[in-house]
Amino acid sequence: MASKLGHLARATAAILCLLIFDVEPSDSRAQERISGGTGTCISREREALLSFKAGLLDPAGRLSSWHGQECCQWHGVRCSSRTGHVIKLNLRNTYLQQPLYQWHDYYEVDFSKSLSLSKDELSSSLADLQQLRYLDLSGNDFNSTSIPAFVGSLENLRYLNLSLSYFGGRIPSKLGNLSKLQYLDVSGQLYLDSNLHVVDLAWLERLPLLSYLDLSYANLSAVRDWFHMVNVLSSLRVLRLADCGLKSTRSATSKSNLTHLQVLDLSENSFNAPLEHNWFFWDLTSLEELHLLVCYWHGPIPEQLGNMTSLQVIDFSDNDLVGLIPSNLEKLCNLEVLHLDGNNINTSIGEFMDRLPRCSWSIIQVLTLDGNMITGTVPLGVGALGNLTELWLSDNKLDGVLMKEHFSGLLNLEYVDLSDNSLKMDIEPHWVPPFRLKGINLHSCIVGPYFPGWLRWQTGIESLDLGNTNLDGVIPDWFWVTFSRARRLDASENMLRGSLPANLQHISARHIFLGSNKLTGQVPQLLPINISHLNLSSNSFSGSLPSVLKAPLLQTLLLADNQITGTIPSSMCQLIGLNRLDLSGNKLKGDVIRCWKETHNNSSLLSLNSADEFGSSLYSLALNNNDLSGEFPKFLQRCSYLGFLDLSYNRFFGTLPKWLPEKMPRLEILRVRSNIFSGHIPKNLTFLERLHYLDMAYNNISGSIPWSISNLKAMRTNISWYMDLIDFLEERMSVITKGQTREYSIKTYQLLVNIDLSCNSITGYIPEEIHLLIGLTNLNLSNNQLIGKIPDKIGGLKQLESLDLSYNDLSGEIPSGLSALTSLSHLNLSYNNLSGAISSGQQLQVLDNLNYTYIGNPGLCGYPLSKNCSASTTDAEQSADHEDADHISYLYLGMGIGFVVGLWVVFCTMLLRRTWAIAYFQIIDKLYDKVYVLVVITWARLMKKTHDDAA
Repeated sequence: MASKLGHLARATAAILCLLIFDVEPSDSRAQERISGGTGTCISREREALLSFKAGLLDPAGRLSSWHGQECCQWHGVRCSSRTGHVIKLNLRNTYLQQPLYQWHDYYEVDFSKSLSLSKDELSSSLADLQQLRYLDLSGNDFNSTSIPAFVGSLENLRYLNLSLSYFGGRIPSKLGNLSKLQYLDVSGQLYLDSNLHVVDLAWLERLPLLSYLDLSYANLSAVRDWFHMVNVLSSLRVLRLADCGLKSTRSATSKSNLTHLQVLDLSENSFNAPLEHNWFFWDLTSLEELHLLVCYWHGPIPEQLGNMTSLQVIDFSDNDLVGLIPSNLEKLCNLEVLHLDGNNINTSIGEFMDRLPRCSWSIIQVLTLDGNMITGTVPLGVGALGNLTELWLSDNKLDGVLMKEHFSGLLNLEYVDLSDNSLKMDIEPHWVPPFRLKGINLHSCIVGPYFPGWLRWQTGIESLDLGNTNLDGVIPDWFWVTFSRARRLDASENMLRGSLPANLQHISARHIFLGSNKLTGQVPQLLPINISHLNLSSNSFSGSLPSVLKAPLLQTLLLADNQITGTIPSSMCQLIGLNRLDLSGNKLKGDVIRCWKETHNNSSLLSLNSADEFGSSLYSLALNNNDLSGEFPKFLQRCSYLGFLDLSYNRFFGTLPKWLPEKMPRLEILRVRSNIFSGHIPKNLTFLERLHYLDMAYNNISGSIPWSISNLKAMRTNISWYMDLIDFLEERMSVITKGQTREYSIKTYQLLVNIDLSCNSITGYIPEEIHLLIGLTNLNLSNNQLIGKIPDKIGGLKQLESLDLSYNDLSGEIPSGLSALTSLSHLNLSYNNLSGAISSGQQLQVLDNLNYTYIGNPGLCGYPLSKNCSASTTDAEQSADHEDADHISYLYLGMGIGFVVGLWVVFCTMLLRRTWAIAYFQIIDKLYDKVYVLVVITWARLMKKTHDDAA
């Protein structure tokens, strides 16, 4: 990659030299030269510069020299030695750090040193500098304002650089008035909301002298036939249109006019087409650099590539190219850089080497083949690439043994990546390599059990990765000496034993990863002063945390799954730049609020409202699986960037605070599982727009589920939410879903949309509005006191994979919509008061726990229960009638038996006692006589009344 940047630097330098030495117009003033200030400043132009300065903020004092009369002496200002006119203005922000990513020309700008606007727009006073030929405002912060139209009035401009300056809006077509322009760069505006865009490129045809054009990261998607517009620039040597929203390379133009083009960069556009169909690429035989990475090309690499004999750099990274490389590449004798990483090249490494042009073996510097499907053993011939500086073969299917003979001829090797293959290193420890590496990655290769002794000669290494390489034993003493100047050290996922040095201050490393080993002892008291990432998780460190942590740049501290005891010391609170803290899985105890109290009372630290206190930069905090206690930590009120919070499996108590949405608006994952929290679910918890994982299980939460839970915006979409957490993908975490504990990688963990309120004392109904959370993948409300029916619209949760409503007091029928949940694999409705027939939907027949899904609901019937139920309500009613008839029959039978028994008792009594029988019949005779007389008299009266009524 250094070679790639070197080519870019040489091409840019050549153009700049041309511009500098040809900066004057070709008239009678051609002999004028750029002066360092020997000319006399013109007052009108001096006032224009001062007016321009007045509209800027200058925190770094870069314009501190802009005072007095001689403006030609000011920083960044150059005047003509003959006329005194300002002809060059260079206000470029020179505070640019190294490229963030090795494969791209991205730069990190230090905006604390940049010029910015003090008003709404850039001052137009520069329009008075009509003799200006060179204008560079790159690397500054112009707050997404539009490129000022007055730039188009500077008709003598040859060089215009507005890159990396946070300009936005529409690129003005008045730039077409700059007919003498040779260099135009408005690329890399860094911010997505800058919305820098172009509607029409027709103005380019008025720039006949343009040799360098860079519109990268400006939106050109609205431009029709962009190639036809660019093709008019016959003088063009460099064309960069990376990430411009281009979709097609089809054009009405049948022949390329770019006969002088040397550099073409169309990277990061979604062309999504076969690479071989792009005719105009293969017509540009003058090309020296071709950058087509991340363009969604597919299909084979075209044979036409072999005709482009001037090519020095080929970059086809991260596409979907397949097959072999063309067999006619033997003509590419100038090839120095070849990037084919991130494709589907499926050949053996031996055949690839055979097709690589042998005439370029002595000059090729960079070869990247990582992330393909290349097989076989690495041939010894790779050592014949004598000028090779970078070799990237990671993430393929290579196997076999690597010996010193593979590397003996690589005298200039600086970077090598062989990770994630099935390779074994068999190099004697006393071998002295002929190269001096800057970076080596052997992750997941077999290197151990002993540390590779030949590495002790690589004192210039900046990055070392020996993770998961089967190392077994104690870290040798020379390790800390040899790699004392390395920026990144990774020996994680091995079986390393022993303890670490108590003092690591002599180490320069910014990243140290030693997690997942068998290291013992205490965490070092003194860390490297420049360290930013430290991972010692999953070891056997014991004792208390360091009482002194002087690491002002520390951003990531991972000490999870050790045996650390004691309390969280106040020194932890001094890590004001900490982004990620993981102390989970230890034996820490005490009140975590102590950290906040001691910090808050320390006069040497800032106040609670300061942005420079512990927690103000945190985006991830894991304190789970300890013995911590106290109320919800109050220091979290200053954690406005916090996205991940895990307090589960501790002894925190009290109520959940109402200030969560206000103080932690970015919270996405909240786990307070298995604590002693009480009180109601705060209604304003639902104002957390990014929250997509909520776990409050196993607490003493009471009250009802607020209907406003449906306001959780991140759960109302089926689009995956990704946490903006850098360097947060290397670990795994446990998630309870589908009735069991499962291990998820952090990356997968972010895709889960979860609500778990199980094992509390929640009452009331399940809110009907819960069906609006269409992104839910897991819903667990089990072991509560919920009543009422399961909402009918719950079938709208199409993404739901696990639903647990067991051990409640729910009633009514099971909603038929459940059978439409095609993603559902786990359902538990056991031990409620549900009734009716179980739906026969196909999805409900393939659940993973079918035998226990409905148990404990006496009113349910149908498969898979043994209890059958009728198909209609009429059948049920008839069954009830039959049951009533049976009851009546039993009633009549009992009455008859009672009558017979009573009659026989009377008869038996009379048979035994004659006097009782005589008395009984006398009473019957008297009763009969009275009844007879009464009936006769009543009948006579009735007949008389009837006769009278008739008369």
